[in-house]
Amino acid sequence: MNNFEQAKKFITDKNRFLMASHARTDGDDGGSMLAMSIILEPMNKQATLVADGGVPSGLQFLPRQNLILSELPNPVTNEFYDGVILFGCGKKTRAGFDAIINSTLPILNIDHHPDNQMYGTVNLVDAQKSSVAELVYDFFKYLDIKFNSDIAKCLLTGMFTDTGSFMHSNTQPSTLIAAGELMKYGARIDKIYESTYQSKDLNSLKAWAKAIENTRLLNDDKVAISVVTQEDLDQLGEVSNDTFEGFVETLNKIPGIKFALFLRQDGNQVKGSLRSEENKNMDVSFLANLFGGGGHKLASGFEIPGKIIKQEDGSWKIDEK
Repeated sequence: MNNFEQAKKFITDKNRFLMASHARTDGDDGGSMLAMSIILEPMNKQATLVADGGVPSGLQFLPRQNLILSELPNPVTNEFYDGVILFGCGKKTRAGFDAIINSTLPILNIDHHPDNQMYGTVNLVDAQKSSVAELVYDFFKYLDIKFNSDIAKCLLTGMFTDTGSFMHSNTQPSTLIAAGELMKYGARIDKIYESTYQSKDLNSLKAWAKAIENTRLLNDDKVAISVVTQEDLDQLGEVSNDTFEGFVETLNKIPGIKFALFLRQDGNQVKGSLRSEENKNMDVSFLANLFGGGGHKLASGFEIPGKIIKQEDGSWKIDEK
């Protein structure tokens, strides 16, 4: 059940908000956070926006994206904030900042992941929604918000990216109706597609080529796995955090496979992304949960400490030392 009235009271009763998404924010959570910041302004509310790792280059077309800070500017205490709003964080720890994780400030938890831990003072969570952006759209309608082109662009970006360009099975009739309404306010799908999926420089294409080169089919060609090691990244040179956005979805298009797994080195962590499709009868969130991650049945992820090591036989392993 959507607790719209409780969420409305949470916002109405407070004036200074810290808003955050998970690390390396994406189109859905970053777009939703930006849209929320836009509606708070005419209410004379203060909002500080943060995302560990900042804004990926593919989202820097969004209005007000420069307001999203990569580091916390103040302690997360009632001296500076009245409440915290988290977007797309199924677990409080996904916010990435210890100061947020350990804070006792009240939290408005906005999410659509089915494994959300309901840690908020108020939980605005609906696993039936395609995206956080669609849930926020419904909430704005409940608040009788007057939409404008900036709000529309932010929310349509969220819906578009979290549904795989409206091709994934989480795309509902309500999603397309909401998208159509947002387009009436000036949001353009072609521009969003161009910014999020088509803008890849030569280094990014080389990085994808390396990931394709490292792809293997396992279990009688039923599982597609690709890895990118630290050595690969060192050879590629400067590679941005969002370089591999969309790669695991591409890997998942190999005919005959049940699911795709993409592993890449990210500092001292190994980041895993899992994808499947409705007709493949595979719940990849089960696998993600085994490694402490989570997400959706067809799209999940996890992070584990360790380093991807290439072995003499050409295979890879994760060294957790």
